[in-house]
Amino acid sequence: MKVWEAARKPRVVVPPDTPATVVRALLRENEEPIAVLVDSEKTMKLQGYVTWREVIQITSHYSSLRAKDIALDWPVAYRDEDVRDAVKRMEEERVYAVPVVESRDNPVVVGVVSVADIVKALMAAGFEPAAETVAEVMTTEGLEEYITTQHEGVNKVWSDLVYHGKLGKIVVRSREEPIPVGIVSLREFAETGRWFFHRESERGLKSIAKVRSIMLRGAPAATPETPVQYAAKIMVENDFPVLPVVDEETGRLVGVLTIFDVARAYLEGAKPGRVKPARRAALPIEVRPEERVTYASTETVLQQVLVAKPQAEALVGLSAADVARPELPAVTVNDTVEHARRMMLRYRTNYLLVVDEKGEIVGVVSKWSMLRAIGLKDPIWKRRVHDRYFIDYVMDTDIPRVRPDDSIEQVALRMVESKAEVAIVVGDDGRPVGFITKDDLVDAYARLQAGRARVENVMTPGRIGIVHPHHSLHHAVKKMQTFYLDALTVYDGSRIIGVVSANRLPFVAYEDAVTGIRSRRLVWVRKLVRGAAKKGRYVKVTPLLVIDATVPLRDVYVRTSDDTVKSIELMREHNVDGVPVVDEEGRVVGVVTKTDIVRELARTARLRIERGETVKIEKKEKPEAKPKAG
Repeated sequence: MKVWEAARKPRVVVPPDTPATVVRALLRENEEPIAVLVDSEKTMKLQGYVTWREVIQITSHYSSLRAKDIALDWPVAYRDEDVRDAVKRMEEERVYAVPVVESRDNPVVVGVVSVADIVKALMAAGFEPAAETVAEVMTTEGLEEYITTQHEGVNKVWSDLVYHGKLGKIVVRSREEPIPVGIVSLREFAETGRWFFHRESERGLKSIAKVRSIMLRGAPAATPETPVQYAAKIMVENDFPVLPVVDEETGRLVGVLTIFDVARAYLEGAKPGRVKPARRAALPIEVRPEERVTYASTETVLQQVLVAKPQAEALVGLSAADVARPELPAVTVNDTVEHARRMMLRYRTNYLLVVDEKGEIVGVVSKWSMLRAIGLKDPIWKRRVHDRYFIDYVMDTDIPRVRPDDSIEQVALRMVESKAEVAIVVGDDGRPVGFITKDDLVDAYARLQAGRARVENVMTPGRIGIVHPHHSLHHAVKKMQTFYLDALTVYDGSRIIGVVSANRLPFVAYEDAVTGIRSRRLVWVRKLVRGAAKKGRYVKVTPLLVIDATVPLRDVYVRTSDDTVKSIELMREHNVDGVPVVDEEGRVVGVVTKTDIVRELARTARLRIERGETVKIEKKEKPEAKPKAG
């Protein structure tokens, strides 16, 4: 293949005297890794070029530098040369993208090309990679140079990218536990100024930002057995210069796949001494008929328990006024979901009020409702913590209103009927005087109901509360929504893997668990004719799995005979909305969740209503003040 077959029209063409900060802005605006400098757009004679690496050398908002002051003039690619030669030259000079000129003697710009463009062109032309799996080409030497952590200063990473030619780094949980949590590349530096550590003005130095402030969170990872074609598609579609390669069992980093490694797989083949591993693929298991999610009415969901209690419990004895909190953090209806997420993190809350321009409450946003804002509607690199959806896209508007003298059981019933996580306490004039969240009800139950109910009297039946780690994540979330559950036990038939928890799902940055958008591509090799060589290939696209969103909980569970309050304590300790449940023989029977506790309170209210009994807490009259002596 010739370079001209992979080249494309440049999106950013500027004169040499253009301010460097303007070039940086144009690259950001056009999502382009290279700007071409020409004498005029009529002659298009090359005067140099600027890439992401050059623009991030301006470490401030202000600079007197011009494009020509930071521009490169080598390497370049020639229109009619072979792409092998172009890629080899770019790898030697550690340049991601270069201009394409007519010839050595005629430096007229005819286009630009990046390594990703070349790989994309090879794929589009039907070229098969000479190396089939990631293990055959991934980088394993000097792996420490490709690792950083969220808490490392950006100046160290910046230095490696600018001076040592790295295209990107893998962000891991810690160097002792190298489990990838994201990536940081030249693009992340070029597209934000939050990392600047100098200013070319009298302000001087400023505090150094951390990697977590600019990193791409939740980037996909490959395993050594992953087909190169799949990894290549992910990288070229999203301009990922590097991709983490992890061990499938432990999740620990075992290598890094660079875009140059991918190009090598297509143009040259496996690296010397590499052996192709056996290809393994994790498929979503089929959902059995008894596991399929069917519609369940609110009344049905309310009554479902593993083992019914022999008799109804008395009221807890608390009113809405007793447990209500005076305020909740609020956002406006015109704010973005990204802003709401930051507010949740800042105030350490799972709930936010939504107010309109007049300050009136029009809805509530919870982490559960934010599930609707997670999707693959943009390229992966855009989906950091940013989401441009507005609050009205995800907020709940069916918010129950309760009176201060309503019992908490009555509040729980109203919340279950509305499938809400917040209730508003209103006074005689209809104005809000307080707010009650699902967590407030659970805390009240834990304080006053110790020893009153066993886990088996509260939990949802096991067939509903359990999912296999290889079920699709879409199936799990659909089950959670249908049965008003905020957690599921992940169980593979032999051991408990962990839980899928609603309060963690909004931070799964690369899966639309609501609509089940497909995102994992797997490739099989099969025989086209019996007895023939395995040459035919087809691609099957499957959804992400439950295991991709599982919170691991090793040896964390409660027994059916345990006090329900014990399960609440474990939920608090591990910051999840539910914990697994086993019976006396150690068999997994399901999950107990915070919504199960709310349902238990609601069942008491419903039973008393059916009996014609009041479920309100009478206000206690204050004793008359005695006259003062003298």
